[in-house]
Amino acid sequence: MKIAIVHEWLSAFGGSERLLAQLLRLFPHADVFALTYFPANFQNTELAQLRVQTTFMQKIPHIERHYRKLLPIMPFAIETLDVSEYDLVISLSHAVAHGVKTHKQQSHISYISTPMRYAWHMRDDYLKLHHLDKSIIRLAANGTLSLLRRWDTCASVRSDSLIANSAWTAGHIRKAWARDSQVIYPAVDVDRFTPAADRGNFYLLVCRLVPYKLAAEIVKTFNILKLPLVIVGDGPDLQKIQRLAEANVRVMGYQPDAVVTELMNHAKAFVYMATEDFGIAMVEAQAAGCPVIAYGIGGASEIVLDGETGLLFQEQTSHSLIEAVLQFQSMKLNSEAASINAARFSSERFRSEFSAHMDSVTKASTRRVPSQGRQTE
Repeated sequence: MKIAIVHEWLSAFGGSERLLAQLLRLFPHADVFALTYFPANFQNTELAQLRVQTTFMQKIPHIERHYRKLLPIMPFAIETLDVSEYDLVISLSHAVAHGVKTHKQQSHISYISTPMRYAWHMRDDYLKLHHLDKSIIRLAANGTLSLLRRWDTCASVRSDSLIANSAWTAGHIRKAWARDSQVIYPAVDVDRFTPAADRGNFYLLVCRLVPYKLAAEIVKTFNILKLPLVIVGDGPDLQKIQRLAEANVRVMGYQPDAVVTELMNHAKAFVYMATEDFGIAMVEAQAAGCPVIAYGIGGASEIVLDGETGLLFQEQTSHSLIEAVLQFQSMKLNSEAASINAARFSSERFRSEFSAHMDSVTKASTRRVPSQGRQTE
């Protein structure tokens, strides 16, 4: 069986890229496609020597700095990828990858991290965070997002099967696309963590430093609390975070897995404020025996056992986070319980569930009468 895996932008070794690495362990001979790929950002990772077939976007000058601004052309770009010679296409999508064009003799499985959040359930947040919420600019942005939603709805029927990375995501898939999906939680390398017997006195945040992650709000909160906070991550908000950080906040930028592992093994607690569709970093923290203090909407509510392996707060505000941290300081949570909780998200479990799902889809495809199949795009 010839397999193609379609990703969106390969810009850093984050959650969706780790998922790609897991699939390449299952299917080492699969070919990889993406809108763009920046190999220098994957040194010393599993994807360091990856060969990727990219789109015309790769040739745009300074694309590495500007690709996020080119969302309106991404649907067109993903449709230019030619995967017609493959038996199975697996798309890993949080924006447009599920819209790759396939034909009815192929099987197409889409693993959905979220329907395009910018156009659907986080539209207003997206406009505000990127300063597109003023008068004429907002009208133009809303018009563009309306066109993207129309394309996204049409593209959603190009997959034979949809997999959601959480029940939260499955709900958004149903609301946006009127389709059902099977929940298969992402793979997390929980075995790389060894919880420290004596934990440190610092709080930890590990994430991409992009606006919707709300790292700036967490920094402001810890500036008020005067508690030690360590931040690991890179992204367009890095300099903003560095400017905001007071003496109690240490901004480390990008760090390799070995450093992140040690920090999680020793951190007092992991803090998170974003609405996350899943949240691999929260699972990693749990695997390290690290309690998680997180906004209790989205993936966090499926990962953290409130009051047992962490603490969930219900308002996405600095005030609510302050209350949660102060409450946490008076609690004593069991590190072993957190580690046990994380085991249900193991890599082995993911590969087993994904393989079983793939088998059911491909068997159904072989039984399909051609005239009843998905129409050629």
